[in-house]
Amino acid sequence: MNNSKRWLLCCASVAAFSCGVAFPAYAQSSNADDSSVGADPIAEPQSFDPKTEIIVTGTNISGVKPVGSETIALDRNAILDTGLTNVSEVLNTLPQVQNNPNAGGSGPVYRQGGTSGYGGNPTQGTAINLRGLGTSATLTLVDGHRVVPSGASDTFTEAIQVPIAAVERIEIVSDGNSAIYGSDAISGVVNYVLRKDFDGLEVSGRDTFNDFYNTWGASVTFGKSWGSGNFIATYDYENRGSFKSSKSRFTRQDLRPLGGPDRRAIDDNLSVASPTLLVGGNGQPYSYYTIPDNAAPGVSFGDLTEGANLQDASDYTDFLGKQQRHQAAVFINQDLSDSLSAYVEAFYTHRDTSTKSYGNSRVGSDVTVCQGSPYYIADAPAAASRSSALCGGGLGQTVKVDPVSFFGSPSVTDNTTETISATAGLKAGLGSGWNADTYFTYAHDSTCGICNYDNNANGAALAEQIVLGNINPYSTDTLTEDQLSTFMGSNTQDASNTFYDWVLKFDGPVFDLPAGMVKTAFGGEWAHNKQSLVNGSNNAFENSDPTNNEYTITNDTTKTRTTVSAFAELFVPLVSDDMEVPLIQELNVDAAVRYDHYSDFGSTTNPKIGATWKLTDSLDLRGSWGTSFRAPSLTDTNIYNFSAAVIGVPWANNSGRSDIANIFPGNASGYLLIGANPDLKPETATTWSAGFDFSPVGSGFRFSGTYYSTKYSQQIIGQNTGLYLSSPENAALYSSYYTPVSNPGTCVNGSPSTYDPVLAAFIEANPALYNTPVMGACSVTVILDGRKTNAATTFQDGLDFQANYAFDSSVGNWTLSLNVTKILNQTVEFVEGAGKQDVLDTYYYPVSLRGRGQIGWNNGSGLGANLFVNYVGSYTNTIPLTGQPESKVPEWVTVDLGLNYKVPDDASILGGLRMSVNIQNLTDEDPPVVLTQSGNNYSAYDASNANFFGRTVSVQVTKTF
Repeated sequence: MNNSKRWLLCCASVAAFSCGVAFPAYAQSSNADDSSVGADPIAEPQSFDPKTEIIVTGTNISGVKPVGSETIALDRNAILDTGLTNVSEVLNTLPQVQNNPNAGGSGPVYRQGGTSGYGGNPTQGTAINLRGLGTSATLTLVDGHRVVPSGASDTFTEAIQVPIAAVERIEIVSDGNSAIYGSDAISGVVNYVLRKDFDGLEVSGRDTFNDFYNTWGASVTFGKSWGSGNFIATYDYENRGSFKSSKSRFTRQDLRPLGGPDRRAIDDNLSVASPTLLVGGNGQPYSYYTIPDNAAPGVSFGDLTEGANLQDASDYTDFLGKQQRHQAAVFINQDLSDSLSAYVEAFYTHRDTSTKSYGNSRVGSDVTVCQGSPYYIADAPAAASRSSALCGGGLGQTVKVDPVSFFGSPSVTDNTTETISATAGLKAGLGSGWNADTYFTYAHDSTCGICNYDNNANGAALAEQIVLGNINPYSTDTLTEDQLSTFMGSNTQDASNTFYDWVLKFDGPVFDLPAGMVKTAFGGEWAHNKQSLVNGSNNAFENSDPTNNEYTITNDTTKTRTTVSAFAELFVPLVSDDMEVPLIQELNVDAAVRYDHYSDFGSTTNPKIGATWKLTDSLDLRGSWGTSFRAPSLTDTNIYNFSAAVIGVPWANNSGRSDIANIFPGNASGYLLIGANPDLKPETATTWSAGFDFSPVGSGFRFSGTYYSTKYSQQIIGQNTGLYLSSPENAALYSSYYTPVSNPGTCVNGSPSTYDPVLAAFIEANPALYNTPVMGACSVTVILDGRKTNAATTFQDGLDFQANYAFDSSVGNWTLSLNVTKILNQTVEFVEGAGKQDVLDTYYYPVSLRGRGQIGWNNGSGLGANLFVNYVGSYTNTIPLTGQPESKVPEWVTVDLGLNYKVPDDASILGGLRMSVNIQNLTDEDPPVVLTQSGNNYSAYDASNANFFGRTVSVQVTKTF
């Protein structure tokens, strides 16, 4: 970093820090028309008004602010000031949001980028991860209503539920809230509150660009009020171009310029421009031999040239696929009488993503040449041939080809997602301050998890065509359509999620206390979820002839769940100002409890209690305690969604157990089962927090601090099966996850009645959707259970500091703010008895220190500017390249700048015009180089904590009529 950049960062940081240490940096805005400067982070609730939709996150009682919990709100002006184009990107500016993987440092990461094909995020979705405890621990709502999950083999809650143009504000309660909302609210709640009060027409256009890709979009919002009701509708379109991984030095295969490896050739991972014979494996080192172009049948090993003609697969692989998104949101409200109103709210998303990758979706860049083919190299070294399922168990040789030239084009994975949600409700004033609210929601999400249309190769059919001499595997010419039709087809994974939800609740005053009115809310909820998945492929898993290239439905499954809930909440004012109690102006307590009964695994009850103690006009103390839970998803428990068994796989055995026989020295034969587990139970958590809010009257200054603690138990993870038998100590620790097997000498593969009864009973009780026989069931000496399981316990505690200072000067109005989170501790116990591991500030886990500061200015006449400083602290690279020590990853600091101008509404034809230019990463900072290795997977940067997009410019023009 040069000196000018350092001075810019330092000046911005000092100015922001000079205001103190943090309350909601995002609750305020620097725009001239913002009337919320100095306002509380979540708007003061009002008494019931059937003409107005009042949304307050964290409570069911009208006229009461959330008690005891930390809250953050991003109003509409603050959202616009970021210059970001979707709600997921806006939320990711919060230091409380981290992008590390799910529980146990593993699992899908629902963010865009590097997720083509069969990656960890096949549906190309996004999700919010508060506190870094996992996306499944964050509850996402729209206007306080639950939304339908998305996904196929795994499900999650899509973050981009509604377009920014439809959002009035975003409210975040970073605390456990299952007592109010039920499942998923472990680390917090994110609630998108839609615009409901707008008369006129608003049209907006935007463009975002950097050195890698361009995204443009447009939106239109129309609103109309008619006294007894109103209507508002928004439509938004966005188009993002693709960009190839080769555009960035951080994502090329050849990482040598960054000090990393040349990934073009690592073991059996090879990217070549010419057909290449692979020799080695099974404990032998790999070597490569280039085959002459268009070699004829009978080619000999002596005709080959040692080495490989390498190319970089990133030239043909999208880091981001091209994407189009259509979104809409509608809100209608109508008074039916003085005390009764009806409303309808709906939102819709249709997203298409198309991503190119170098290797074919099924075979990658491998072509198998079976013994018996005229192209089989008979005199090749023995290490070039091995038993292959594509050859019916006979010998086959692996030839690496350029899949782009061989198959005619890069592989394309399509992901289409469509979501619709509609809620209809009634609100009624019952008299004496009592209100009733009932609503019904129908929502449906359909997605193609992995869809390869007409470009999915059936490896066995291809190998058969090579045996028949119909295809030359060494050809440098693209195969003809007739040749492709013999083995190419489609592979699809179509999934749908359907959600029905009915809620009825009442709230109102109960009786008076000297300090004020005791209020309550109570009600019930009925919800029904259905998840369906249909797999189809030309690989014919259920067909006895693997060379048959016909498209076949290989799996069709549906699972449902019904949940019945009851909830209650009580607000009790214990002390008021006019009671003249020393050191207490006000003391309010709120207690809530919720009971949920699930049709598939039983019941859970979760309480929460919070208190706010107002010492003076300027100082509040608050605290809360509660329990929360997360129900396993339907995809977590449905074995027919995904489960697989590998039968007779060699498994390193250093357990020292005499009852686990080895099939050859140091290796047992395992029956490995992975995937869903029908016996999963809910994840549970206990959370508590304590904090203060200091806001001197009339000062424009607010300073808050919060300590929080979360113990997250029974987390659902997939265990590291490689540890089970790795040592006598681990064998004792993981004893519940494996079972010794002793098959009799009369065992017959495929005949369970001849197996060891222990193995036969396990297979019958736990059928696998997919089975891969390696050496057969009769070879098995140990069962290895690697399914998802309730095993991990995570403890995290930390501090949030937030400050905001708004003041006027002779040159304009100013806002200084900062939001900082400091995680003090995070430990994980992966299995009971393993002991706690300190994972804070390590790869895959949260970074302890993050912050975002803002300097905002406006001249009071429509012209404004915002400077943001983003800080991600240092941490340790705990998965370095083989042979390299662990190393410290340096802090990453970036600056964002925004300029905006709004023409006054009464200014002739240009009135209501707003123009803005926002620059993310103004100084064009590269991410820290983080060279990591996990098996044969290498990376040069950490996508959880940085990006390589560099300086990104967004231009937006909005006109209101």
